[in-house]
Amino acid sequence: MSDHEDLYTDDDPEYRNTRTVSGIVPPSLQSLHRNNSNNYQQHQHRSSRDNRQFAVPERHGVPDHRAVPEHRNVASQQRSATSPPKVDMTVRTDFLKCDQEHRLAIEDLPAMIRVREPKEQDYFWNPKDLVDQTNAMRRRVKDAPDEARAKCNPFGGINKSIFMNRAATKLAALDATFALTATENNSKPFTFADICGGPGGFSEYLLWRVHSWGGTAKGYGITIKSRDHDEVNWHAEKFRKNISNNLTIIDGPDGTGDLYEEANIRGFGDTVRQHTDQQGVDLAVADGGFDFKGQEQQQEYVTRRLLLCEIITMLTCLKQGGTFVCKIFDINEEFTANMLWVLYQLFDMICITKPLSSRPTNSERYIVCKGLRAHFPQNLITALLSVNQGLEKQPHRIGSFVPRAVLEDDEDFVNYIKMRNISYSSQPHSLFRFTSKQIEALELMDQFIHRPDRPPLYDQESIRQHCMKEWRLPVHGSSQDEE
Repeated sequence: MSDHEDLYTDDDPEYRNTRTVSGIVPPSLQSLHRNNSNNYQQHQHRSSRDNRQFAVPERHGVPDHRAVPEHRNVASQQRSATSPPKVDMTVRTDFLKCDQEHRLAIEDLPAMIRVREPKEQDYFWNPKDLVDQTNAMRRRVKDAPDEARAKCNPFGGINKSIFMNRAATKLAALDATFALTATENNSKPFTFADICGGPGGFSEYLLWRVHSWGGTAKGYGITIKSRDHDEVNWHAEKFRKNISNNLTIIDGPDGTGDLYEEANIRGFGDTVRQHTDQQGVDLAVADGGFDFKGQEQQQEYVTRRLLLCEIITMLTCLKQGGTFVCKIFDINEEFTANMLWVLYQLFDMICITKPLSSRPTNSERYIVCKGLRAHFPQNLITALLSVNQGLEKQPHRIGSFVPRAVLEDDEDFVNYIKMRNISYSSQPHSLFRFTSKQIEALELMDQFIHRPDRPPLYDQESIRQHCMKEWRLPVHGSSQDEE
């Protein structure tokens, strides 16, 4: 088989300039008109490279074959074996853009950063009943077998596709929606930084994607080395053999790749800037996390330092105008909202979204940030590193680092975060129909736990084929098809 036989092709082989008609619906009219500063039409015309991210079907609204069932009532619904339930294929794509009234100058941001003691949780960002309900369902299904987890996920058939792990297909879904690998200058190599990227699924996808249209990509990666869990270490040897492995692995001055260490953060940024003529990379991605199976309600608190260090590392290596994609979890705590507010100030626009290939039962989501306003803001980096030092010495003494009044003064920001907590759906009346998509998925999983003989509700293979076409991945093929 030739190098390109297993790659997606069509009548126009130049992937970046090919616009497709998608079955994924655009943002709702409610989202489009909520804020003139981040309306759909403005972003759609921002640049030709971004037009792909809103692939608009020929008729607006949700087609009949994509109607959404109310999962909480699914047990009582009568369905025939030949008529699987409808699947919600909507994806959040509406960006939030900071208006001039609330936009701070980059040089003024460090003055806002002051560590503050934690306060009693006031459920400002997420209603208490929603938090309690989610945590109760998490505890209820914490020992769910893998079979039950698979049956309740309509997108479970996607798995890892042709790549080394599932992380790659998450990035593929995000790329298809947000045009992450599009560049303005096709004559230059596409550059990226993979932060906390081991074993390398994100890097493998990015190298493969650029290779698929005949381009050149160069990546730089850092991840913590582990003696006990080899699966989290870099495994570039597992990348597809028909692509050039242009990934430079950087372990930092102490050789550990540990981003909690300031020297490793600065060392990574110094190396990347040196290799890119001090310009930085086009795209920075961060997918760090821990194994929280059975303890998911602790994710947000435990990962807050990791998320902060990923953001700082991004600031040391991303070029001005570049794009940042970072995995986050719940947004219940003030500290998390503070970090998102910093990104909101740093970039032209941000979008909190959940790719279809991310399990609906977990709180994982991604923030996509486009248009970094300033390259290598040293004073801000230093200020954020001081917060990291505080988390190392006295993590229990740190509850926030941006005044609540600053956040509350920006109604658009507050509403955007709260809406993301209430519902993932972008359909106009979803708030009246669903409490949370995650809770619905957990409830559905619970049904499969108690009825293990129940067949899957969804035609996962049909859904997989649809997504592969949408994301321009081979419909047929596996991770073993390397020649």
